[in-house]
Formats: sequence, C-alpha cells, structure tokens
Amino acid sequence: MKILIPFFAFFMTVNLLAAVPTEEGLLKNLNNANIPGNIITLKFMTQTQGAIESDGIKTDYYKFIISLENPSVVGLMQVQYSNAQMLNNQIKDVKYIPDLFSAIRKEKSNERGMFYAILSMLSTNKSEGMELFLDKVGVQIIKNKNIINEDKMKLLRSYRTYLATNKGKGDANSPLNPSDPQLKSKAQELFRANTFERAKNIELVKVENQFAWKANWKEVTGLFSNEERQLISLDYNVEGASIKLEAKEYVLFNGTNGFPKFINFKDSKGMVTKIQTLSVDTKTNRDKKISDRYEEVRKVMPVPASPNIYSFLF
Repeated sequence: MKILIPFFAFFMTVNLLAAVPTEEGLLKNLNNANIPGNIITLKFMTQTQGAIESDGIKTDYYKFIISLENPSVVGLMQVQYSNAQMLNNQIKDVKYIPDLFSAIRKEKSNERGMFYAILSMLSTNKSEGMELFLDKVGVQIIKNKNIINEDKMKLLRSYRTYLATNKGKGDANSPLNPSDPQLKSKAQELFRANTFERAKNIELVKVENQFAWKANWKEVTGLFSNEERQLISLDYNVEGASIKLEAKEYVLFNGTNGFPKFINFKDSKGMVTKIQTLSVDTKTNRDKKISDRYEEVRKVMPVPASPNIYSFLF
C-alpha cells in the first residue's frame, strides 16, 4: 500500500494542476481543502452607494451561519446588524433557510439565486447551488463520472494491481513500462492524457496579462484562475438584464479554506454593493442546532424586521 500512495498522489497532482478543468470541478472548488467542520460562520461588511434617500453609502454588517450538520441538506441562518460588533441589540433582521438548495431552486430573483449559489460554492465546496442556478437558464452541468477517460482508468487500475502483486520487483514490464517500445509509447501517452474528456465550453484565455479559465454557459460566463481554479467573476446577461459578481484576494481566513476578501456585486439595476469579508470560522457543532439558534436570535430582536434594500439577499 505504501508503494501506491506516492504514485496516486503524484497522479492526482498532475491532473489537478495541468489538465483542463471540468465543469463540475470548477463548481466544486476542487483545489480548495475539505471543510474542517459542519458549521461555517461568515462575517461581512456591505457598502452600497446610493442605497438610501440621501445618496450616501449604506453600510450593514452580516453574519451567515451555514450548517452542514445534515450531509444531504445545507442550512443557512442570516443575521443583519447595524454595527461591526454584531451584538444582539444591534440586530436589524434575521432569516433562516432550512434547505438552501431548495430555496435557490424556487427563487425567482436572478440576483438572489446567483448570489446564494456562489456563496454556497465558495464556502462549502458544493456544486449543487450553482448547478441549480445554471439549470434555470437551460444549462445542464455534465458530471465528471460521465466524461471520465475509461482507457486511462483501466491502465491505472492495472498498474495498481501490478504494484500490489509485484512488490520489490521494480517497474520493468509493468503496464506503464512494457518491454515493447510501441506499447510503452502508447501507455505513456495514455498516462499523460486528461483523466476526463475536455469540456467544449471551457477554454484558457488571457485576461489583463494573466491566463484564466473561461466557462461559457450560454447567458452565464464564468472566469476562474488558471492554477488555483478559484472564481474570478460570474456574469449573467439575458434580455437586457446584466448581473455580475467579482471575487478578489482569496485569503485562508480559517487557516485552511480560501475565501475572497472582497466581493463586488452588481444587480440588474446597476446598483453595486461592495462586500468585505471580515472573518471565516469553521467548527464542528456539538451544541445547539442552527434552527434553535434562529429561534433564540429571533426572540432577542429589538425591533421588527425591516425590508431589505439589497436585491441579492434574502
């Protein structure tokens, strides 16, 4: 088994960094580390120019608590505050969404659907939210299992069997190093080939002197960084309506998972909100469920919930 680990670690690294990304891979933050817990807490400061009558800058503070306690459902509690301290007496609004993906599926606002789809992708490494959003514009994401290079996988499986049954005998005459020169050339060429068939709607482009992966999903266009495969921007254009999200300066806030320090969101009316990430914390919840937390917060709200001026937030 010790022989297999270096080989497959190298194999995975080559495919992650050198191969053309897949649609599902991009939407799963494939290069991001696994989430080290089942509760993710995001704290944001939002600023919108001209969002109030005086045409000044509207500033709010938000806490998003994302629950992965149930492996099949992503829950979300969203708390709006008037101050960066985020105290109970500064709460302006609170919302609880037991099933975020179901909410995205039912959401009629393109702004909200797009924002929460991206939020779930960036914070949980799950692609379901983005797949649901893209499905609304007629885009069906092709799963990796449907585009896998079976010939290459067959070669790798045979090599794994060889290593397990021929310990200490070297690499001579292995499936990757047959004695026949022609067979050896074919085996090495197959090993270097992409593990997945190349997606027709993903290409490497140059943007401001840097390379990026461009995903063209009809009315939706995404840009992802070349090596890290991190989201740079997502544009939604249909029937004269344009929505855009830009993600900048990814930081390991919790020491493990990358998340953009700055997010700019432009809605269909041209209003731009700048979002600054204040913190990202991840832990394993052994205390109260997110639904219980919601009930507690709702009880201490000093004033009734006020209408939300942000077009992209629940």
